[in-house]
Amino acid sequence: MKNTISTTSSGEEENIKKLPRLICLTPYKEIKGGDESIYDHVREGYTVPDKVIAYLKMAKPYVMCLGIYEHPFKEGVTLLGPYWYQDGTYSWDRDTWKYVVKYGLELPQEFIDHVMSEEGTRFMEEQMKSDESWAEEIRKMKEREDMICLLPDNAGDKELEDF
Repeated sequence: MKNTISTTSSGEEENIKKLPRLICLTPYKEIKGGDESIYDHVREGYTVPDKVIAYLKMAKPYVMCLGIYEHPFKEGVTLLGPYWYQDGTYSWDRDTWKYVVKYGLELPQEFIDHVMSEEGTRFMEEQMKSDESWAEEIRKMKEREDMICLLPDNAGDKELEDF
């Protein structure tokens, strides 16, 4: 497993053990998150409050699955990862917010309620104190003498316009 999954520098084993206990927002086979199809969860015109998008974007890096997979909505376009975030209750792919904004991926109402709650606000406030990102994690990996990291500095992240 260590050859295919990388986690943030502290608590690698613990992070991997926690992942199955988290509620996955993106359990889709097309993005290597599970067995469901992402196409069954897309709705034209679907939107969520801005706070939900901000929440999905600001979580700390959690688990990096090294690989390449085809973009589920753009034939011939490949994505790196998946890269996972988590908040202690939920886990999601780094690009979840882009799937919601650009393709109308529906999120569970329980998650939206969680984000809009006081607990969601506290989580966001805590995240604002941190400068952790996948780019920062990759920078740290490249500095390590015990590994070779060939990932691009931006972790292969695509801007929304290009996604």
